[in-house]
Amino acid sequence: MEWKGVFIAWSRLSNRTARYSKLLGLRLIFIKDRPPYLKAFFRTLKFLLKNNPRVIFVQLAPGPLLLLATFFKAIKHYFLVADMHSFFLNPVSVGGVIINKPFSMFLRFCDLILVHSNAVKEKIPSKLKCKSIVAYDPPVTMKNLEKQEEYEEFSLVFPASFAKDEPIENVIIAVKKLIKKGYKLKLFITGRYERRREIIKYADKNIIFTGFLPSKKYYELLQKCHVILALTRVGYSLSAAALEAMFLEKPLILSDKPVFKSIFTKGVIYTDNSVKDLVKKISYLIENKNVLSELKYQMIEMKKKYIKKFNLVLRVLRNIIKKL
Repeated sequence: MEWKGVFIAWSRLSNRTARYSKLLGLRLIFIKDRPPYLKAFFRTLKFLLKNNPRVIFVQLAPGPLLLLATFFKAIKHYFLVADMHSFFLNPVSVGGVIINKPFSMFLRFCDLILVHSNAVKEKIPSKLKCKSIVAYDPPVTMKNLEKQEEYEEFSLVFPASFAKDEPIENVIIAVKKLIKKGYKLKLFITGRYERRREIIKYADKNIIFTGFLPSKKYYELLQKCHVILALTRVGYSLSAAALEAMFLEKPLILSDKPVFKSIFTKGVIYTDNSVKDLVKKISYLIENKNVLSELKYQMIEMKKKYIKKFNLVLRVLRNIIKKL
């Protein structure tokens, strides 16, 4: 059967890929695998030998997927789109360098390169910028979500993946310092804390590790808290929590990183991730309820602008696919 277009992803399926494939009417091919990606390689090879799609989107990383898609582009003559994560060009680990860096040269064979922010586009080699566009992540869908009242006590939520780039301990120490000073607040940390079991030692009645939550309960918790934290030490990785906060119209404390500053111009408070600065920013929000209200209003405006920009890019991509 001939498919007009497919979106291929290996290793991990991002929400971005799942949403874009649906919005663009593309067949989604996801193969869960680990380096050296032999299973993913041969399954994709089999699909490309049997089918003749007019357009192929690839989720980057990993690099070997781009190599395979580029090779078959010369044979099948399809339109090739690379949806590139920031760490494809700027790996944050030795493994990332090995599995991605050698394959970045194949980007020049792509017809279009998608990135999630202007900050990432600036990192692309100048020769490739002419065929690169900023495609914002699709809006977060929150079906059948009932409006929740905020907790009486000032509450923060840190949606965490428990990756090394997240300053989780700094947030915990900052909150404990504020409590010692007499501030009344709670910190909820969501996600699979099993990835960093040593951090559970900080748990108490004010520092709550929720574990992984189903979507409905997760979004209800985000609504109930006064402020959402989206923190990272990496300069070009866009946090899903930041976008979730936007669509829930919640104030954000964000890491002072280029990727965030190119998108979030209002509705947020920036931090350098240090304990000292986190104490300063959190206490400022606790003491100034009018600032919280203003940030909420600003976030509503941010949301409108973001959706407008997203819809514009979506129309462009749909038109490209339609003409093929």
